[in-house]
Amino acid sequence: MDFKSLVDSFSQVAAVLSVELKGEGDYGDIRLVEANDLYIESVRARGCEFQSGALYTSVIDRDLTFENLCYEAIAKNQPRHLYLEVEMQMFHAWLSNFVLPLHTDQVGIAYCLFTYEMMPQVDAAMLANTSATMAAHVLQTCIRLRETNDFEEAMKGVMADIRELCDASHCCILYVDDEKQSCSVLCESIREGSGIIPMRHFLTPDFYEVAKTWPQAIQGDNCCVVADEHDMNVLAELTPEWAGSLRAAGISTVVLYELKANKKRLGYIWALNFDPSRSRMIKDILGTTTFILSAEIANRQMYEEMEQMSRTDLLTGVLNRNAMNNRIDNCDKDEFLQGGSFGIVFADVNGLKIMNDSRGHEAGDELLQKAAKVLQNTFLGQEIYRAGGDEFVVVTQRITEAEFNECIEKLKAQSELFSAGGVYSAKGGDIRRMMQMADQRMYEAKEAYYKAHPEIPRR
Repeated sequence: MDFKSLVDSFSQVAAVLSVELKGEGDYGDIRLVEANDLYIESVRARGCEFQSGALYTSVIDRDLTFENLCYEAIAKNQPRHLYLEVEMQMFHAWLSNFVLPLHTDQVGIAYCLFTYEMMPQVDAAMLANTSATMAAHVLQTCIRLRETNDFEEAMKGVMADIRELCDASHCCILYVDDEKQSCSVLCESIREGSGIIPMRHFLTPDFYEVAKTWPQAIQGDNCCVVADEHDMNVLAELTPEWAGSLRAAGISTVVLYELKANKKRLGYIWALNFDPSRSRMIKDILGTTTFILSAEIANRQMYEEMEQMSRTDLLTGVLNRNAMNNRIDNCDKDEFLQGGSFGIVFADVNGLKIMNDSRGHEAGDELLQKAAKVLQNTFLGQEIYRAGGDEFVVVTQRITEAEFNECIEKLKAQSELFSAGGVYSAKGGDIRRMMQMADQRMYEAKEAYYKAHPEIPRR
């Protein structure tokens, strides 16, 4: 076959590739054979040179998704199409990839034609061009996300649906925070009797070191598919530690998708131990679902960040007066405050006015920040509010009266920083009444402070 004439007949990027066939569903090297001028120019634009007979990895990074697309077209002797999001070096785009098997009598080598169309934005019509099963799943996912206000519960339902549809042992969404270098599970679904251990058991402080290697497996695409031992061997070359941990856990098949919105990585979604003959369908299911869930998760995170900002004192980082008022208004719904033990502390920062007058508001701000840090370290894990100005309020739960009194004594030991008063109840009570009592005790401590320091003017 005249491959050069074939690629030159295309008005868009086109290249012919050869695939080494090893038998028993395995393949070897994938090499460049011919390409038209548009393809050669696109390669040069990335700082590479096209050379007939060279491995395809001479022009792009090794990509399991691309390899599987080529091999699947040849093995099934059917055209294959893949629409996916990619990020390579300095550009981000959506690629519509087409691979067509080419007839050949050569033994041990097969050929395919590869062409693609690049788009800067997602094509909704292209993404929606799917099977009836896929369309029903997408609709079900959207309904799940709207049928309840409990976001996490809705996501658990989505994960269960995906796992059942994929007939996988495990499906999971993992948040990845690159700034904090940490990971956390949003939701997961595990097939009963599969022996899969929940992800929380793997989330040690160093798990992020494994997760940060996943982009190497994805290699610029938004997914990685491991459908057989050949793929696992390739994965072991790209990310040895991850491949080793998968094998150790008895995982043989993986589809991993990156969750991303506005060019920011949110985390990953995956399916494990599914029927490899269904890997194409499973990949499509996760691909379409990922597009929807990425937007939902990004919106949820934005909402949570805005909600957190509305509840947080920006100067000190503790909760603000608005959060305190809401807490008090909702205290009747709190089972602990209705019948359990809790304590209230009022703490007033000493010397803030003098600090502001003598050294400026910057020094005063530093004093408030120091006070908030002392309260956080003293009342670990408890609710700390900046009620306004130089006044803080602490609501404690799940600590004994002895522990509460010990914390109060620690504050009193720092009388140069705080005037504090606290009230504890072992059997619940009226939080507003207890706040008044704690405020009165703080006022008495403040009076004692002024008597001990007559040189300090009352504010």
